[in-house]
This record gives sequence, structure tokens and C-alpha cells, in this order.
Amino acid sequence: MKTLCSCWIAITIEAANSYMINGWISTLKNPLSISRLTNDANNELPETTRIHTDINDPYASEFSGRRDMLAITASIAGCAVGGVSCVKNANALGLGSGDEKEKYTLKFPTLFAPLYGEAYRKTIKRPLRVGTDTKTPGTDDNIWALEQNLELGPLQTPIRCTVIRLKDGTLWVHAPLAPTQEFFDLVESCGSGDKEGVAHVVVPTYALEHKVFVKDALQRWHNAQLWTSPGQFSFPFAVPNEFIFGKVVNGVLGSSIYDGQKVPPWSDEIEYASLEAGTFNIGGKSTTLYETAFFHKASKSLIVTDAVAQIPKYVPPLNNPEQLLLISKRSTSDPMPNDTPQSRLDGWEKTALLVSYFFPEHEELNPEKVGVVTWTEGWHDNFNALAGRLIVPPVVRTLIYAQNPARVQKWVDEIVDGQWDFDQIVPAHFEAPISATPKEFAAAFRFLKDDNIDAFPKNDLARGLKPIADIALKRLL
Repeated sequence: MKTLCSCWIAITIEAANSYMINGWISTLKNPLSISRLTNDANNELPETTRIHTDINDPYASEFSGRRDMLAITASIAGCAVGGVSCVKNANALGLGSGDEKEKYTLKFPTLFAPLYGEAYRKTIKRPLRVGTDTKTPGTDDNIWALEQNLELGPLQTPIRCTVIRLKDGTLWVHAPLAPTQEFFDLVESCGSGDKEGVAHVVVPTYALEHKVFVKDALQRWHNAQLWTSPGQFSFPFAVPNEFIFGKVVNGVLGSSIYDGQKVPPWSDEIEYASLEAGTFNIGGKSTTLYETAFFHKASKSLIVTDAVAQIPKYVPPLNNPEQLLLISKRSTSDPMPNDTPQSRLDGWEKTALLVSYFFPEHEELNPEKVGVVTWTEGWHDNFNALAGRLIVPPVVRTLIYAQNPARVQKWVDEIVDGQWDFDQIVPAHFEAPISATPKEFAAAFRFLKDDNIDAFPKNDLARGLKPIADIALKRLL
């Protein structure tokens, strides 16, 4: 096989990270726990409470390093693409807060925690507005973020579902999250307060983490219509979308509302444009990867999934302090640091580098101590170069958009040159909302015409994304 889709790349990385972050290891016998959080009466962001975390010797493993692990996980990735995985019995992870309203069952095996079976996720709800010109003060909100954590071993990053209340009072739900009672209650509170208020569920991309819970959502909101981006697929077995999602797809979101496809009843409030990104050979079949962007006119919001992101320079509210402290250590042989705001922030900055580059430039193996990894000077500068600005994430830019930049540019032009006068962007990962105009959105894609523009650190890419792609390609030929 000559090419590799981002789903395989992402799952390969997620598998490696789920077991070992170089020397930072979370073993199956003693997994890290998820933080317990509570909301206050004003629905403000909760504060994390400290919990006990059982952490083994941080470099005791049968593998000499994460680089050795990649050869194994690359072959695992061959079993898990676009919605089908061979991973079993992952419930041994034992993740959980113990709060029943945060409990759910992952019925579909994946390579991010909990892999399979029961787990717990906290959900928070936030209104999404930037500035006062997008809404009349004093009126009800009509767009919200529902957020949980996506967990890969000790690494936690935000994942987001966007909910819009339409003019008729019903709800439009973009990329449902883990199906906890808390998640369902918070979504339904955006509308009539009951499950009948959800009228539309949207699958905006091929990526597994954004569609794995759609079937659960539709079992709850059984009267909702289902809308998907083009090109939904499964591998290694081709199965109907009706089986994957639990119901017949009501409509496929083509390139735009003008392409002859069935026009959704919400299109007068929310316009859309589907990106036809890279085309890859998956299981001997030419497969194109799609992502659909949406423009919500009332809130002047551009809603995307993975196309762009902004990594925050602060610790996200759902991150577990114990896991941040673990990642913050200068060396895996160091004792756990004191719990201070700076230690937590260091842990978040290193987390962002690891999930963005996988093997960041300043994360070095200690040649004198087998299995010990040390962060060298310069990592903080690399984080500052990555965070706090609108970017196309490294894995998307390097592996997906590089395959056919002309098609990506066509999609960007359609968004920028049209009538989408957005002033904020809501991605499915990291920070949101991001204050940005169409001009600023277009600037994030200048690299399509010259890859030297706004380039990521060369050594970060050389040690992470490219070697991983090479390993995966060799295993999946």
C-alpha cells in the first residue's frame, strides 16, 4: 500500500501513547484515574479536585522505549481503521470516577481509552459567543460547547460537541460525545429539556473519535435525523452505514447545499461546505477522506472538526492534575513534583507537544540510563511557537493536506470567498471559541502554496510524524 490515511496514523499513535509516552508509562495493571469534577449553580467551569493516582515505576516495561513499541502498534493499526478495530478486553484499564451520571459503555473497540467496555467521563457545557456584536445582550444563547476529555494513556486533551438551537426550538448536535447521562442531560437542557427536542445529529468527518458514539446518541434521540459528511467507510469489513450508525442516513452533506444532494431542513440557518481531502489506498480500495465545515449564521460561527485548532496556553479545565504532574517531570527518573500551578502548566505544555508531534525535539533518551527520558532546554520555546494561534494541526498538515493541497485550497477559497462572515471558529479539539475572521482562517492555510511558510520546527517533525508514517507504511503494505 503506497499511502496511509490519517485514521491509521492517528490510531497508530494513539495505541503507542496509550501504553507508553517514551518513559512515561501507564500500565494496564495500575492505570491512571480520571479526575472528579463538579459544576456550580452558575454552570461555570469546574475546578479539579485532587485524587489518588497509582503510578508504577515510570520506566519499568518489557519494551526498551516507545520507539520499539511503534513497530508493534503499526501492525495493530492495520486492524483498526474507519470504525472497525481488533482490540479486545480493554476494560482492564479500569478508568473511572465512580459517578454514575458520568458512566458509559464503549461498545465499539477503539485504541483510545478505555479501548472497550465501561468507563467514566466528565462533561461540561459552555455557551459559545465572542464579543457583543454577534448576539443581542439579554437574549437566550443558541450555541453551546459540550466538552469531555480524549485520553491516550496519561495524556488528556479536550474533545468537543457543538449544539445549536434552531429557530423552531429543536437541537442540532455536531459529533456526539461519550453517551453518559450527564452528556445527554446537558445537551437536552439546550432545548426543551427532553430527548424529543433533538432533531438532527451530524457526523462531520470520517475520523473515528468523532463518530464512535453516534449510534448511542441515536438510540437516545431515536427521532433525530442523521446527516453525514461524504465518504463514510469501514475497514477491514465493509458494512452498511445503517449498521454503523443504527439507522438509515437521512442525507449526505455534499460539497455544498448547491451540489444537488438532499437539502437539509436547517440549511437556511446553517450552511456547509465539505472538504474533499486526500485520497488513499485503504484495503485495496481508493478512499477519499472528507470533513464538512458549517457556518451558523445567527452566532457568526464557523464550526470545524480537525481542520484548524488553537492550543491554549493555559491548562484546560478537565485535565487531571496528577497526570499533568506526571508529564511535567524533567526526567522520568525524577520523583513526582510538588503540585503547583507552574508544574501543572509544564505538564500541559509537554502534553500538547507530545500529542502534536509524538516525539518532540527536546524529549531525549538518556544514553546512560536505559528507559529514562529527559526533557532538554528549548521545549518551552517550541510550545510557544505552536500554541496560542490558529493553526492547521501538524498531523493534519503533514499527512492529510499534503497529499492534495489544491483540493484543500479550493475548499478554503469556498469558505473565504463566500458569504460566511464568521467572527469566531469552533473546532472539535483544544480551544474554543477562537476569535477569527475569514482572512485569518485563510492565513492558516498559506502553507498550501509554500510549505516553508509558517513551518513547524523541523526536528519536531523529523522525529515524530515522518518516522511514524514510514513505520506504519512498511507494516501495512
